[in-house]
Amino acid sequence: MHDLVYDLALSISKFETLILHEDLGGDINHIRHLLIQFDAKIVPRMPFLKGQLTCLQTFPCFTVGQHAGHRIEELGPLNQLRGQLSIRSLEHVRDKKEARGANLVEKDKIYKLRFYWSKEREGNGDNDEEVLEGLQPHQYLKSLTIQNYQGKKFPSWMLTSSIARDGFSLFDNLIEIILSGCSECEVLPTLGLLPCLKVLEISDMDNLRCIDTEFYSNYNDGSYKNVLFPALKRLILWRLPNLVEWKDATESTETGMVFPCLEELIIELCNQLESAPCHFPSLKKLNIFQTCSRPFENICSKLTTLVSLSISNILELASLPEQLLQNNCSLNDLKIQSCANLESISPHENVFCTSLRSLKIKNCTELSYLLHNLISLEELIVVRCPNLKSFPSIEIQDVASFLQRLEISECGVEALPTGLQLCTSLQELKIEGCPNLISIADLGEELHSLTELRIYNCPNLILIADLLELRSLKNLGIFDCPKLTGLSEGLLDCLTHLKSLEIGGYFEVLDAFPSLNSIQHSHDSLEILYLHGWSKLNSLPDKIQHFISLKYLYIYEFDGMEVLPEWLGNLSSLQYLSLNSCKNLMKLPTAQAMRCLRLEKLEIWCCPKLNECCAKGSGPEWYKIAHIPDVDIN
Repeated sequence: MHDLVYDLALSISKFETLILHEDLGGDINHIRHLLIQFDAKIVPRMPFLKGQLTCLQTFPCFTVGQHAGHRIEELGPLNQLRGQLSIRSLEHVRDKKEARGANLVEKDKIYKLRFYWSKEREGNGDNDEEVLEGLQPHQYLKSLTIQNYQGKKFPSWMLTSSIARDGFSLFDNLIEIILSGCSECEVLPTLGLLPCLKVLEISDMDNLRCIDTEFYSNYNDGSYKNVLFPALKRLILWRLPNLVEWKDATESTETGMVFPCLEELIIELCNQLESAPCHFPSLKKLNIFQTCSRPFENICSKLTTLVSLSISNILELASLPEQLLQNNCSLNDLKIQSCANLESISPHENVFCTSLRSLKIKNCTELSYLLHNLISLEELIVVRCPNLKSFPSIEIQDVASFLQRLEISECGVEALPTGLQLCTSLQELKIEGCPNLISIADLGEELHSLTELRIYNCPNLILIADLLELRSLKNLGIFDCPKLTGLSEGLLDCLTHLKSLEIGGYFEVLDAFPSLNSIQHSHDSLEILYLHGWSKLNSLPDKIQHFISLKYLYIYEFDGMEVLPEWLGNLSSLQYLSLNSCKNLMKLPTAQAMRCLRLEKLEIWCCPKLNECCAKGSGPEWYKIAHIPDVDIN
């Protein structure tokens, strides 16, 4: 019982002040765990430590203050601390001597150390270099974070000694380094000799213009022959707005002695970058966002192990480097976004990319054709590529058997890919916003796996061929196609597994919903129904009554409808009703019909007349809905 008291953990969540009561007496010295959850919106006032709590083992966050009991030297006696320690508001530390008072070099049970200066602090950080110099940690540290440091150079304890030719012993155990917001630093520390470093993140360093050869080692005479960055697996360069040059390691590039284990490279928001190394022998994942094309081409020039590639906003990129697709036989995930000059994925149409399983292309306005021979493709998504007029045909059964998802959105296509009916594994087909699409041919009888079909916002679509054989459909949406005149007769009677249906917004001369009027039997699988009206409709289709399992009903833009029908009360399973943009709707069904429903929520939006009639307490329709738990009227 006595030990249990000593192991008591004081836990404070989002409180500004912790008070250690005086009546704790001498027992305060035996507290081992003190947890304070840091909230960025609150600058917590730290407890007065007063040199006590010498048995403390867990104290993950200390915020430095300017008054006695809150200064950094309060950490000095706490040599039993272990695990992780974040020290915040380091701008309140006056100099190197005061920083040394934290005695971090003796706290060898701490494996993760984070140093934070406040981003919005007063002053210009004149003493940051002194302070960080005094915060030297012990040699067993595994993770180091430095954030918002405003010194011009990093401390001497981060620099590799020119004498220690086998590496710098202080960081022999370091696995992770994060340098963020060090905006005054112009040079990175030498990190290539760290034997265990696996993760390196560098971000928000505004004055960094060049990653020089000293980043790898300080032996530029060729005398150092060991591997550089021997264990690094993940490297992130993020938001370095003035970085122009990233040099290769001069003595190791040709011998394969740099980045031998690097698997993931992320470069984002480095707009000025013009060059990059070309030696990444084990790279599997490459993400590049908002840079010039030259560093991307440099990095790709010798890659052979790539599995995933994501690029976005690459200036002046007309196509991917030819050798990239030819040399990386394991590439299975390719994502290209917002490359304004991209005309094709490869400079040659006959390039084989047999391993590719997922291809996503978005916002490439000049893209005019896709790759052929994508024989293993499982997912194809093309969005906002208005210059893309056609897709490669699908002619071989073995090729088609892999495709599971196809999405074509806001493209210039005039027809769906030829041979789409051969895609027997296709589960999801989505066509949106294609103004040149006039008709959709027969999808055939082989799409047994198709569970979701959505076709919408196609202003010139006139005809959709027979859908009666798509008997596995669970989600069907065909709406906002103002020239569409009809759907397959008896469609809903055939789709017995349908769970969600969204239809409407068709040719304005129609006075009824296509396919709904032909329903002959009760439909016990449909649970969600979206209805989009048009100006000529003055009532809901009464066949909705057959949807006996309907739980969610959404009604949009029935401008000609003034009254909801009484038979709505037959939908005894209905839990959610949404009425949106029905500008002439004034009345609900009777109170008796409304009580037959199981409504938990009623939503009335942009229906000005009904809004007024359903005003709480005063509207003439309010009494019909007063019993509903959640009524949302906008």
